[in-house]
Amino acid sequence: MSETTKKLVRRREVSQSINQYGVFPVTVSGVRRLSEHFVRVSLTGRSLHHATSAISDGTGQVYDAYIKLLVPPAHASGPTMIELDDTWRQRWMAQPVEDRGHMRTYTVQNSRMVPAVGMDETPLLGMFPAAEADLSVLERPLPIGVQPEIDIDFVLHQDDAGQLGPAADWAASAQVGQQVSFLAPLRGSSLWSSWNPAPSHNLLMLTDETAAPATLSILRTLPAHASGTVLCEVPGQGDNLAVLSDVQEVTRRLPQLTVKFLPREPNSERGERLAHELHSVFNLTETETYHYTDTTAADEVVWGLAEENAETYVFIAGESSVIKTLRRMCVNEAGIAKENISFMGYWKCGRAES
Repeated sequence: MSETTKKLVRRREVSQSINQYGVFPVTVSGVRRLSEHFVRVSLTGRSLHHATSAISDGTGQVYDAYIKLLVPPAHASGPTMIELDDTWRQRWMAQPVEDRGHMRTYTVQNSRMVPAVGMDETPLLGMFPAAEADLSVLERPLPIGVQPEIDIDFVLHQDDAGQLGPAADWAASAQVGQQVSFLAPLRGSSLWSSWNPAPSHNLLMLTDETAAPATLSILRTLPAHASGTVLCEVPGQGDNLAVLSDVQEVTRRLPQLTVKFLPREPNSERGERLAHELHSVFNLTETETYHYTDTTAADEVVWGLAEENAETYVFIAGESSVIKTLRRMCVNEAGIAKENISFMGYWKCGRAES
């Protein structure tokens, strides 16, 4: 690791250590089935006024910001409550899963202000790190008559046995008025986000369905002069049409940006369409047939942020093994420097997030 890299890592670690986060109880305010594989759940609550500004201001400028959804156990009648202190994670993980539920990472697809309807008056549930807590966050006056609302898009993944994961299962049966909670940064703290292209002039984004919400939220934040290519692979044609209805709205002001959502062909491999389109972008010859294999170890972290900004900024997010393959293609075949690529393995095929 170079000295420059070490300094960047230390800087990120210091920045993250002083950032505050809390548990936000919210209420389901809308459920919309977008397609066979996507469902959008809207969440609102007065507590969100204390969240980081991209959420609490309701501007929709959320980039690829993520939260930690606390999926309640099946028998729960309300949102998951966690007392935040130095040992909260160990204490939570030590409980039986049927008592504590699950924690899953999801991207905030959009945010807005909506009329306050009194569905959720539960206050913020603590903050961390408590020793450095800035209590002025809680003193911020609440606007009269409005409160923030966010959208979370869930991919309805099924395992080999045809079962949905716990978060997808919760989303598929979510009802308006139901309560849930999540971890997120507090007002004054930075977004949990990896998007950082400036001052690059050209963008290349390669994502799958799990990163489609991040793709849409990033498109919404891009300046009108943004140029480059955005490629997102989705499970089927119906998903393509559902996502495109959102894309058409946010890309009208981005004439120099090519955006393609790529439904998988019957019997095609995961990531195959992305690989094919990537070759087309760089006018590369496909020397061998693409073949997807799961080469990611259970404990392998497939995650890295670009260290230097250059003419082209590459953002790759999705299933870990596909991400590794696409990153290797960008470096070895397209000649892009590793330092100019941000890559995020959002999930690993066949493995649940802990």
